[in-house]
Amino acid sequence: AGSGRGYKKRTEAVNKIADKISRFKDTKNHQWSKYIVDEAARLGCGVIQMEDLTGVTDGGDQFLKRWTYFDLQTKITYKAEALGIKVVKISPKYTSARCNKCGCVHIDVDKALWRPTQDTFKCVTCGHEDNADVNAAKNIAIPDIESIIKEYLYHAGKTK
Repeated sequence: AGSGRGYKKRTEAVNKIADKISRFKDTKNHQWSKYIVDEAARLGCGVIQMEDLTGVTDGGDQFLKRWTYFDLQTKITYKAEALGIKVVKISPKYTSARCNKCGCVHIDVDKALWRPTQDTFKCVTCGHEDNADVNAAKNIAIPDIESIIKEYLYHAGKTK
């Protein structure tokens, strides 16, 4: 387990690069979070809704705590709250399977039909096509989306 014989000197360059990357990510997250919160304030939005990332770290996994999106959400939250903008965390369940146009939730449909590629969403009901992440983000932005999805699934007979 000995790390002697010049270990510190050998890893110095790698550590410098890692520090530079970390500072870059932190700076970018500050810039993006400021932009998002400033836009919300400019547009008079009283609420910012984001995907709920809590629970992903259950079991002691600290990966998400170091993940740049978690850091970005943390920065958005404190900046928004400082301006009196409420931050609501939304369960991502079914948000990527729901068409943001017609509201159909593709729960019993072969995923290859509504998600033909990693980045493409295609509604099997209305034919609407969108970038998969944009489709999910549009759903997450809908007020009370969790209840809307739950109600859709209940009326479609797709809940237990």
